Amino acid sequence: MDEQKAGDDLGLYLTLVNDSDTPQKLDGVSTVHAERVVYRASPGAPQQAVNVTIPARTTLSLQEGQNRPHLELLDIHRPLGATPIDVTFRLSTGTITLRIPVLPLSRGAGSSTPTASPS
Repeated sequence: MDEQKAGDDLGLYLTLVNDSDTPQKLDGVSTVHAERVVYRASPGAPQQAVNVTIPARTTLSLQEGQNRPHLELLDIHRPLGATPIDVTFRLSTGTITLRIPVLPLSRGAGSSTPTASPS
């Protein structure tokens, strides 16, 4: 976090919970703090458009770790420091904007809970 600079790519780690009886699709993620958000099936995998299905009554982890799928913020516009950022998620049921904490990697992913932002 202390070495962030404009143009860097940063991991976006989260857990998606689908408590409905039907699969849900996450087909877009955006933030004003980066040029775009992409999906990677594993750390070395090619960048892909966000297109993730969350099966019914399932929790899907997109977290840091060896060979784990995750999202990445590409080409951040400025260092984000420790300031929470708003990220918008487009799901098959609608969109939601969450305020996501920016944490140093040493704290580990999942150390804090995001909150919904007023839309």
